[in-house]
Amino acid sequence: MNFAGKSLLVTGASGLIGAAYVKRFLELGATVCAQVNTGSIAAQDNLQVIAADLSVAGSGKSLVQEALARAGKLDYVINNAANQAVLDPAKATRDEIELMMRINVDAPKEIIDESAKSGVQVVLNISSVEALNPRAGHEIYGASKAALDVLTRSASLAHAPMRVLGLRLGLIGRDGIDQAWPEGVAAWKAATPLARYATAEEVVGVTEFLLSDANSWATGSTYDFDGGLGSQSW
Repeated sequence: MNFAGKSLLVTGASGLIGAAYVKRFLELGATVCAQVNTGSIAAQDNLQVIAADLSVAGSGKSLVQEALARAGKLDYVINNAANQAVLDPAKATRDEIELMMRINVDAPKEIIDESAKSGVQVVLNISSVEALNPRAGHEIYGASKAALDVLTRSASLAHAPMRVLGLRLGLIGRDGIDQAWPEGVAAWKAATPLARYATAEEVVGVTEFLLSDANSWATGSTYDFDGGLGSQSW
């Protein structure tokens, strides 16, 4: 698909999926504004790296404004950054819970609201299967992603004709995951009809379609990309 001449903002751009987004959309000819917090990205043509701490109130709004100033326009936004901390719901502190909700819900809302004022065509929110069936220790993370799914629907109504979509991801493999987490990978494969995890490149591939004109009649929907796990527990 042709993204030449387009501009997009990707949050969490130094992580596994974020880095894959940056690489692919640069290959497709887009200008990419890449938000990072503690990570780094090597300089490249048509790449604008923006350091921003999304745990700070108002940072989502200022991030969109900075990306717009650097790129001149914004066509697409991918809310990919997330706090994935493992928290015991019985022991998690208020500060820990508020930090997770701040990064996973409040910051995306700020970004969506400001995007609607900035000529953005599509915002894609990256969600998780744990919004439906969180594992132990991921209950609060799952709740934050469930809230993001609801935000996708409500924002699509509030900000039409800008389209707001979600992508609910299952397990995405990284180098060495089979050795580092054999029991988790085995459980995932056993519970999933396609019996494997996805790659970051596959996530990027489906994202290309979701952002494209071929998907221009869709808004408010969150798409499952989970190997068929659906609503099953794992």
